[in-house]
Amino acid sequence: MISNNELFLQAEPKVNIKSNKEIRVEDLVSVFSSDDKFQNKIKKLVIGKTEKEDKNKVIPMIYIIKKIKEVKEDIDIVAFGSPEILIEIENEKKEIKVLKFLKITLVSLILFLGAGIAIINFHVDVDMEKSLGIISYVVVGERDVEPIYLKIPYSLGLGVGMVTFFNRVLKKKKNKQPSPLELEMHSYENSIDDYIIDITKHNEKEN
Repeated sequence: MISNNELFLQAEPKVNIKSNKEIRVEDLVSVFSSDDKFQNKIKKLVIGKTEKEDKNKVIPMIYIIKKIKEVKEDIDIVAFGSPEILIEIENEKKEIKVLKFLKITLVSLILFLGAGIAIINFHVDVDMEKSLGIISYVVVGERDVEPIYLKIPYSLGLGVGMVTFFNRVLKKKKNKQPSPLELEMHSYENSIDDYIIDITKHNEKEN
């Protein structure tokens, strides 16, 4: 049974908070105590503020515990989750929709052209035309330099295969397996977060 002298904290690795806003305990961690009054008091406890010039902030869990202990020294705190919480500070600046659309279009175009060039270079390296010609000879017994009846299904299959590989055709399910792209993006975001935490901590020590 949980006593009134126990407080449980569950930290998230990353949170978003607007600039020029007080940072409260409830913004960073989930709080639970059998004493509802004390729980609400801790949730509203201010432990800092986001400045307009800040881009990121790192709040160690030990700092949150220290602030809570200042309110009630004899409280037993049980903490779960990340030992350091990364705060991404959101500025009030709103990006123009047209500009955002142009950026997305430009990036999509560059990726499309880059992928196309990569596929073309791969086919030149392995001499795909010759390979399809050999397949044509094996299947129909005739040497066709440009077997269109093989090139068309091959091209369609290449596109369908890539889309299927990245799980973008089938309907989304609650327990669906993540695509390789989603796994790679998740790993990339975690690496970026770790890097930002290290850099932010280093800058805070220098200041």
